[in-house]
Amino acid sequence: MSHELLYKYRALEPFRYLVDALLKDRLYAAPYFDLNDPMEGQYIASPGGGIDEDVRGYLEGAKKKVRICSLSRRFDIDLMWAHYANGNRGIVLGVEVDSAKYDIRSVNYSGPASVSRNMLNPTSPQEILSRKLEAWSYEEEVRVFTEGSNFVSVRIREVLVGSRISNQDFSLLSELVERVRPELRVTRT
Repeated sequence: MSHELLYKYRALEPFRYLVDALLKDRLYAAPYFDLNDPMEGQYIASPGGGIDEDVRGYLEGAKKKVRICSLSRRFDIDLMWAHYANGNRGIVLGVEVDSAKYDIRSVNYSGPASVSRNMLNPTSPQEILSRKLEAWSYEEEVRVFTEGSNFVSVRIREVLVGSRISNQDFSLLSELVERVRPELRVTRT
């Protein structure tokens, strides 16, 4: 297990996803085309790089095989709480991910990857999918890649709740965590 704590921002709804994470120590991994960035998975062909329909088809198929669990290095990013944790009414799960089991990459915010036929390798899809525009850099994103599974196994270490969570939701969440994961504490941010 990697000992670096990474963070998953999320809303409480749908509640079953939170219950699934707490009971099964796993987080959903999405196909790249379901992620928020409309430029996700885009790349630039290097000049004279030999990118033809065969290469485009290979990359498209390879990108569709991998799934991504998006995490952050930080739990205290206001825009992340606003965008992904229902305006501070949601939660952040602090998790550890086994770096021996998964391909874990920090996102590079220097824009789309430059690709050429002679630079292709088995991890080219992950390299392409680890690049985003600088506008997204506030997320300090770390991506966990998996193939053949819709989930990434994690070890949940902490549960942080947003500053605008209702008292009713806080109480329900605290009771749930106490019953299914008594070693965890629910902490208000």
